[in-house]
Amino acid sequence: MRSPLRTFSVLAMPLGLTALALGLACGGGSSSSPAASAPPPATGTAAVILTDAPSDQWSAIEVVVTQVAFLNKADHTKEVVAFQGASAKINLVDLDSVGELLASAQIPAGTYDALRITIDPASLNLVKADGTVVPSSQVKVAGSSVLVNLSSDFVVTANGSNAVQLDFDLNHPLFLVQLPDGTWVLNLQVRHRSNLNGMTGVAQLMFRHRRGTIASVGASSFVLHTDGGNDLTVNADAGSWFFNADTRTVGSFAGLAAGKYALVSLRMQPDGSLWAVRVWYGASALPGWTPEGHVYGVDQANGLMAVSSASGAPRTIAIDADTTFTFHMSQALGTGTAALANLWTGFKVQVQVKDPLAVPMHAASVNIQRAVDGGRISAASTSSFTYQHLTGDRTHAYASAFSWWYVGLPGLNSTSVGDFASACSGMGSGMMGTPTGDLQARGMSDLVWNGTTGAWDANNAIFMPVALPTGTISTSYDGGQLGFTFVNSSAASQTVTVALNATVGMQPLVLEVSKQNGVITVAPVAATAWATKLVTATPARVAVVPKPDGTFAAYAVVVFSGF
Repeated sequence: MRSPLRTFSVLAMPLGLTALALGLACGGGSSSSPAASAPPPATGTAAVILTDAPSDQWSAIEVVVTQVAFLNKADHTKEVVAFQGASAKINLVDLDSVGELLASAQIPAGTYDALRITIDPASLNLVKADGTVVPSSQVKVAGSSVLVNLSSDFVVTANGSNAVQLDFDLNHPLFLVQLPDGTWVLNLQVRHRSNLNGMTGVAQLMFRHRRGTIASVGASSFVLHTDGGNDLTVNADAGSWFFNADTRTVGSFAGLAAGKYALVSLRMQPDGSLWAVRVWYGASALPGWTPEGHVYGVDQANGLMAVSSASGAPRTIAIDADTTFTFHMSQALGTGTAALANLWTGFKVQVQVKDPLAVPMHAASVNIQRAVDGGRISAASTSSFTYQHLTGDRTHAYASAFSWWYVGLPGLNSTSVGDFASACSGMGSGMMGTPTGDLQARGMSDLVWNGTTGAWDANNAIFMPVALPTGTISTSYDGGQLGFTFVNSSAASQTVTVALNATVGMQPLVLEVSKQNGVITVAPVAATAWATKLVTATPARVAVVPKPDGTFAAYAVVVFSGF
């Protein structure tokens, strides 16, 4: 069972997603001559890549993406479908540090400034971090399509290539909300992640392995019909590595044939072409495993590591004396079971195994794609801070480029370690020291390996909202703040004053959830209506974040009626 970085109970809700159609206009001729067909529009390649921000609350959030369509900047009625499928589930939790190449499609050249992404609501599967599956009867999706405005124009040129990255923000406090009746409501939070270095940056992105069948084989390439329902042309060269799952031996390009099953590790060139890094193939369906996954647990004494599979369930990986460990492919962490001391639950790893059909599988190498830590924060000073865990606390020094921010607001980051320490220490204690109780600061950090000290340093720290238990608004919203009363973990009634920032771009997320005749509706509450909706005796949930002055502000407020 996974023992995750449990830091807070996330509030959450659902966005929708809708189907689209591509309208093509035909040219006409004069009455004195036969109608002439209009020349086909010039096209370019558009790659659609899915990523996510990690979550420590879930081991699987599985959905089937059924369609992605681009909206023409000049005319939003012109929608171009770049992907359409209906079969493969994607575990969003596994997409941090790697990209899911959903499609690489030819679309008309032009400028696009938005897209729609559509899912199958019935496909949603939720598995909590402790392995508990949420019954489908307790899961709801409000709608099935969401419009994503692109932060910068997506330009496709004739015979050119471009890629768009869509980030599922799993740690958004409204991504999943548990209602008072126990129902979970999904509110997809999807945003555009700009390619800062263009297609060169995309070429540096590590892609998640794609599973499917070989549709055809050429002289130096093959077409993979993915389990998502689309075709990808994959080139092979001398650097491609093949494994024949039928004979359990190293294979070759010549071993590929139409109809065979394949699992392919991909890389993308700046020109948009796809190239095979590793290919596992066989006449029979390959076992349900993927090289990427999150670490669920480490057993250094027995040389074992539990890593998530595509379904979110753990699989056991044996560590041998010659297993090598690296960070970002370049920094060596050691060899053999001793290196397991540097890994723990929550790390994202890519494991290359000696035989994918062996039970257990034995690792030839383990590359740490993303090192993380998180939890309650204590002992924050200007040199280091500590994350508290039941299995033992871990202290991290600040990396040279350390910065901190509030989840969802990375543009408002600070490099002041003094302010960070004050925010950590002030929340719940009102003074420097180690805060305790329901209002203790919580966070998550990306780590970098310090080869000099042989330890993980904190490259950043992201304050996570502290979701307080369900309570009531005890003082109506007025003058930028409200009073909230709840029963804390010590079974005592506690009242806190929470500030709400009405500045556009800094406002907390405020929602009203209503239940009438068994129908649940969700509606955002504008800042102009806070004074009428956030009133005394209203049942509510509040998530707060710490501030350097020792106070805290609302990150999200959900009020309930009819429950």
